[in-house]
Amino acid sequence: MPALRIVLAALFLVVAVTVQTSLLPQLAVAGVGCDLVMIVVVALALSRGPEWGAIAGFLGGLMLDVVPPADHTAGRWALALALAGYVAGLIRRETTSAGPVGPLGVALTVVMGAALSLTVYSATGSLLHDPAVDWGEFGVRLGIAAGYDVVAAIVVIPLVMWLMGRVVPARERRRVLP
Repeated sequence: MPALRIVLAALFLVVAVTVQTSLLPQLAVAGVGCDLVMIVVVALALSRGPEWGAIAGFLGGLMLDVVPPADHTAGRWALALALAGYVAGLIRRETTSAGPVGPLGVALTVVMGAALSLTVYSATGSLLHDPAVDWGEFGVRLGIAAGYDVVAAIVVIPLVMWLMGRVVPARERRRVLP
């Protein structure tokens, strides 16, 4: 893992957590907003693979778990986003041999990431007796979250994937250039 790619991925996650916790709550519908951190995790997983997705998901989720206004048990978002990032990276690995992931594949990957992360987060909340978990409204919340996430992914995922692709380690540059 080249250091520049790691720094860039960390920068993406810090910006995503900052925007998600400070600006996006004002745009929430029915208490559900855009999960920008999950979108960045999916983008990193699609650009670098399942290992990057799992690590980015864990770190991004851990930041969400500890950054105020966190009002839940630490580790819930870390687990949920690590799983979503890993699965998104597996989708990349499977589609690489068949061809690149198209726009519809990216949208479906984002919806899958939203469903998986929200389900794991809610399930762990139920196990920990979190009073904020309401399974009766889960379908509505998931639909709103998936819609928000797909719209935001139109801008975020191509940008993250393009920047991650532009950062080429010196070893690889020497092999490519004559």
